[in-house]
Amino acid sequence: MSWKLNRNWVCKYVLLGMLCFYWGCTLGQKWSENYALLPGTSATDPAFIDANPETIGQSQRKQGSGSVGTDLDIPSEAIIYLPERKSIYRIVIHSTNLEEFEVHAFNSRGEWDKIYDRRSNRDLIIDIRLKKVIMTSGIKVVVRRTTDDAARKRENIQLRRENVQTSDGNIRRGRYRYFITGPTTALANIAEIELYGYATASP
Repeated sequence: MSWKLNRNWVCKYVLLGMLCFYWGCTLGQKWSENYALLPGTSATDPAFIDANPETIGQSQRKQGSGSVGTDLDIPSEAIIYLPERKSIYRIVIHSTNLEEFEVHAFNSRGEWDKIYDRRSNRDLIIDIRLKKVIMTSGIKVVVRRTTDDAARKRENIQLRRENVQTSDGNIRRGRYRYFITGPTTALANIAEIELYGYATASP
């Protein structure tokens, strides 16, 4: 009985020691410089990478088919291209209206891989810690929903009467229909996108 109790205590101490070691390493780890500010970095909106939180950029809509009805739910995007591949672990997004979004990384095959998604957000500064380090030369934020979508929908979906001109030149009043006059989702307002890895020790 005593051996079983001692073994349980030993297991608990070992587990506690491992947790302390892990948290100690994590807390002691320093971040790299902000890779988004490296010379040669580009973005779909320069305001994302100008190190000035007072300048606000916007995501851009993906190119669609040209049909308002078909392209109704096409999301907008904010993209940063780095001058070279970097190991990314932390992504910080400064946005006043970003609510639902995904983060994608550009892979070595020239494709985008989803590495993170958030279904609901109320933070103005979104600090993302990835589950693993991602080696990439590009990060894309895919905007699924913003807090301004409802206002944009009210603006661009209008209820109007569909009148018809008869053969004798008169106007016959028709039924009411909803008309879509523009995008029903708003663009994301983004001040900065910061990209970090782990700092490397100096030789």
